[in-house]
Amino acid sequence: MKKYYIWLKFKNLLSDKKYNYSQILQNMKNNLHSLTVFSRIIFVLLLMNIQTGKVFSQSVLPVPDHIVIVVLENHAYAQIIGSVAAPNINALASDPYSALFTQFYAIEHPSQPNYLDLFSGCNQGVTNDDFPEMNPFTTDNLGRQLIDSGMTFVTYSEDLPFVGYNGATYGHYVRKHNPAANWMGTGINQIPETTNQPLTAFTSTDFTLLPTVCLVVPNQIHNMHDGTDPSRIIVSDTWIYDNLNNYVEWAKTHNSLFILTFDEDDYQSGNRIVTIFTGQMVEAGQYSETYNLYGILRTIEDIYGLPYACNAATATAISGCWNSSSGIAENPDRDVFSVFPNPADGEFSVQIESSVFGKSGNIEVYNAFGKKVFMENFTSPASRVIRLKNISSGIYFVKMNDGEKLYTKKVVIE
Repeated sequence: MKKYYIWLKFKNLLSDKKYNYSQILQNMKNNLHSLTVFSRIIFVLLLMNIQTGKVFSQSVLPVPDHIVIVVLENHAYAQIIGSVAAPNINALASDPYSALFTQFYAIEHPSQPNYLDLFSGCNQGVTNDDFPEMNPFTTDNLGRQLIDSGMTFVTYSEDLPFVGYNGATYGHYVRKHNPAANWMGTGINQIPETTNQPLTAFTSTDFTLLPTVCLVVPNQIHNMHDGTDPSRIIVSDTWIYDNLNNYVEWAKTHNSLFILTFDEDDYQSGNRIVTIFTGQMVEAGQYSETYNLYGILRTIEDIYGLPYACNAATATAISGCWNSSSGIAENPDRDVFSVFPNPADGEFSVQIESSVFGKSGNIEVYNAFGKKVFMENFTSPASRVIRLKNISSGIYFVKMNDGEKLYTKKVVIE
């Protein structure tokens, strides 16, 4: 009764319009470690908009298994969208699993500061394309955030000569387009050299081996930097298809996301750039809300429950384009499987409906902030017992994937 009273009191507080709901939630997120288990559950319920009262209209964020980000160079939105030189990118923009953002902007000029903005929420005082003097950095960044949260990050750079290479150039590779290299080290907020990989290490077959988030860096020939239009657009457009289309197609049915964006425009279009999200959790369409590169970082941080780096704290997260039925929200439309008992003490059963689900698939369990805590493949539907060892109390999501669709159920661990 005491917990129920606390819940009602907190819900009534949020109903008062004089309070800033997002600020309350952010304060709770920043101090999550100090909250009781029950308070954490309340926070998650509020954040995901699954409380009984009607307080928020914020959409539920998905939790992709993998995010692959590619950044191209120096072209404005109008130079790409509608261009006959970029048939593959235009096909991607109109794909039934893609969201095209029509008012998306880079932060500044030239290239390198924008890459730093995307990776760390600010340019770290770097305003040119030279090798940064204060290197390696010790500031917050996406790679360190993911690693600290039990997830993974890697950059795959074309023409990088070996793992951990820290030179400014090599062949057609340029370090200024590889922002994570600026944090390689063993100090505060730094990341291992093993996160700096050649593109040859990017898998072309088993995409389940990819890190949670990775940045793919084409070389100067393939990123639209070198050459003249329309030939360099054609070369880059073809490269994107040849090297990443297999992942893009896989992401459409495997709870994963592909992000294509640009570092900056041609200096003549207000820094408006092409940005496309493609994946199973994306609601297809064109979206005219105004976003920028900070917003990509902020969105990834929100998805995985990470702290905010620098200007990501005040950036607008990308919303409205998510198909919540493919995220961490439940799918109530079909009784594909059931979970019991619920609540549970860390051990529960999953009953699979064989007439609906098919013959094979996988079961995964995630905590409320997107960290995978259990995975099992199966070849025939049946009742299975899931045992989560050394698990914290809270809300978890059981996901089942048959290779075509993703189904999710919520379970509370006491």
